[in-house]
Amino acid sequence: MTSTVPAPAGPAFWMTNPGNTPKGARKEFVDPHDIPWTDWLMPGTRFKLLYVNLVTGGFTLILRVDPGVRATPHWHMGNVQAYILDGGFHYHEDDPGRAGTYTCEVAGAVHQPIAPEGTTMLAFVEGPIAGYLPDGRLGVVADARLHYYMARDNNAIALTQIVDYATDPSLDLHPEARR
Repeated sequence: MTSTVPAPAGPAFWMTNPGNTPKGARKEFVDPHDIPWTDWLMPGTRFKLLYVNLVTGGFTLILRVDPGVRATPHWHMGNVQAYILDGGFHYHEDDPGRAGTYTCEVAGAVHQPIAPEGTTMLAFVEGPIAGYLPDGRLGVVADARLHYYMARDNNAIALTQIVDYATDPSLDLHPEARR
């Protein structure tokens, strides 16, 4: 015997009249060329912060690495997906990443990539990255908030999409992003 559940009288979710999300001063589309480069964690590296979620810890950036730069050993606490825009890098010489290719550095990965010719990549970061010093000690835990602070201190967040604990765009939690 089967029974049928009557359809709810109204919407099956809490939002009865959602309308559109208020835009406020936020731009829907951003040209990354309008975002200044911010020095990153190693000499010869810099980034443009496109998106940062200070609640979940995810962030999206464009990372540029100068020719010959080898990353210090680091551990991914969350996945990092990267799409190579130009140049390339590798973990092992027999499996190079080149412009137009994609990789996913899975959570738990420890490696030390090198960019012989330099590279620029679009990276979607899902958690902190722990960088180690040459003697094996932990040097930095680079999370979303650290990237936000570095970009903010460089006056480079005016076009960054920022998600914080308040989702109401009328609450201006980051006025420096509107400069």
